[in-house]
Amino acid sequence: MVCNICDRIIDVRVRRASVRDLDTVYNIEVLSFRNPYPKALLEFYLNLYGDLFLVAEVYGQVVGYIIGVIKWGVLGHILSIAVHPNFRRRGIGSALLREEEYIMKCRGVKVIRLEVRVSNKPAIAMYRKFGYTIAFIKPHYYEDGEDAYVMFKILS
Repeated sequence: MVCNICDRIIDVRVRRASVRDLDTVYNIEVLSFRNPYPKALLEFYLNLYGDLFLVAEVYGQVVGYIIGVIKWGVLGHILSIAVHPNFRRRGIGSALLREEEYIMKCRGVKVIRLEVRVSNKPAIAMYRKFGYTIAFIKPHYYEDGEDAYVMFKILS
């Protein structure tokens, strides 16, 4: 449901992704990234890291997803997060990130890392709001040659 006053989604459900979500997740991936992950890679991540592959639903419709991994038991890594263009800037990305962080923290993660295009100002602003800081730049990280910021958050 959309709140008429603030134009924000007010009923978002975050849950673990399933195989039947893959077509929709792939569609969101294609709409969101210049070099989208192949569907087979998304399926691989779902099979390998299923408890950290989450989707956001608005009234039963998948509108976003996040994929994370845990390395060495203490380092979380956000591999991908995306929201369908029609549902952006309504708190869905924040809901996904909040739930992913909660799961990682419950599993003993101390630090979370992610990469983001230096030109992706909305994403950078969201990550900063959540307490992520830019640690360094990875030059030419993306296939088109754009640099990435590597951002970290220490979980308390």
